[in-house]
Amino acid sequence: MTFDTNNWSTVLFADICQSTFLFEHLGDQAALELITEALQLSSDIASSLHGKVIGTIGDEVMCTFDSPKNALLAANRIHTVIHQHPKMHKHHIAMRIGVNSGPVLTTDDNVYGTTVNVAARLAQQAKANQSLVSDNTVSYCKNSRAGEFRPIGLLNLRGKAGAMNVHELIAPGDKDEVTEVALIQQPKPSIFLLTLRFGNQKIQLNPMMVRYLLGRGEECDQILDHPTVSREHADIRYQNGLFVLRDFSTNGSVVVQDQKSTRLHRSSIELHHKGQIYLGRTARISQLRIDYSCAQR
Repeated sequence: MTFDTNNWSTVLFADICQSTFLFEHLGDQAALELITEALQLSSDIASSLHGKVIGTIGDEVMCTFDSPKNALLAANRIHTVIHQHPKMHKHHIAMRIGVNSGPVLTTDDNVYGTTVNVAARLAQQAKANQSLVSDNTVSYCKNSRAGEFRPIGLLNLRGKAGAMNVHELIAPGDKDEVTEVALIQQPKPSIFLLTLRFGNQKIQLNPMMVRYLLGRGEECDQILDHPTVSREHADIRYQNGLFVLRDFSTNGSVVVQDQKSTRLHRSSIELHHKGQIYLGRTARISQLRIDYSCAQR
């Protein structure tokens, strides 16, 4: 295999949110047909903007662009087309997208390297109907009309040392949304902290975190290997001044706080003070317990 090491590219990952939920509720055949159609729509949009579709893996598609502007136009158009498509709208299909620019290793039919990995991590961290864009890409598009950007702040990406500046892409014409976001006073990352302890690991999350994913899949930020834990089981987000655990699994979760045990199943709970999180049916397995504590500093 021969690599070309002199290429620069903008990489876009588009990922279907909660695809596991689709298989569980629509059945394998119907879910696969729906996911395939959504990925094909995304691929067609990328191609129409001179992007190269590298391929689809599971519930995501990877594309490369010579032009960062075209990548951002594709991201906005994918969200719009998926949202307006009758079948996608009926089944609440939503995409999460990550975009990053930089040097890549290329072969005839694939791309590799840190630039690709960061784009994939950004897609995993994005919320439904959201595109997260790296500083690298934004710097090339400051004078472009590809869209507006809202700074997210420093974000720690799994598998990447240190934090990096991340931006949210807002479609052109959504001026009201840009103005509204700009008026919101962003919380200071150093004030509120959520500390997770799992085995020998200690993880600190702050309000600038976009999403912390828990589950059995390799793409999760915290992996718990147990048959009753879903591939994408639950996540933690910072919302309205509080950290919130959202469960979207098959077997549910249990949260113990304030001497009270609460069972979640496709529902959410605010995390406060300190307590324990058990995913799936692991309440009696101490080594799979996640301890947490919230602190204001």
